Amino acid sequence: MCEIFPEVNDCCSFLSIRMGMLFIAILSISTGAITLGVVEQKTNIDYDQVLSIYNNVTNSTRTEQALSDLNGIIITTITVMSVIFMLAGVCLLFATLADQEGYAQGFIWLIFLNILLGLLIIFAITYECLMKSKCFLGHMDWLSGAIALIIVVFYLILWYYFISVANTYVLNGNT
Repeated sequence: MCEIFPEVNDCCSFLSIRMGMLFIAILSISTGAITLGVVEQKTNIDYDQVLSIYNNVTNSTRTEQALSDLNGIIITTITVMSVIFMLAGVCLLFATLADQEGYAQGFIWLIFLNILLGLLIIFAITYECLMKSKCFLGHMDWLSGAIALIIVVFYLILWYYFISVANTYVLNGNT
């Protein structure tokens, strides 16, 4: 089922697969918690605002209003990604501690979903900033914003590597 992802010999060239999975589980839970906290501190978004964002998106008639609503969708998607990171980290922690390959497969597909969502967010932020009505990275100059998006791409590539580590455990069993 997970043969589409490559296999690795060890995690980060110095950890065994099992220790690497523990490291990745802790990193995944921490990434989700920190990102969720930062989003809450910076945006003060709550459930009612999320519902109003999605109601406004379906009823928008002007381009400026749609782009303004896109900013809310980006924030909501980052929040969803944070929750998925925490859920995937818990799945991988259970997989490592209980020797359950099914939880590891759950981690693989949840993180793959997060990578796809991350790429969609990058395209949405880029589109929003090119339209110049309101930009998610508006407080940065163009070079800093471009570097921030490139760093996010490399971070998503790192998570693809972490998928490969978990995939090695799924395909080879307890290593």
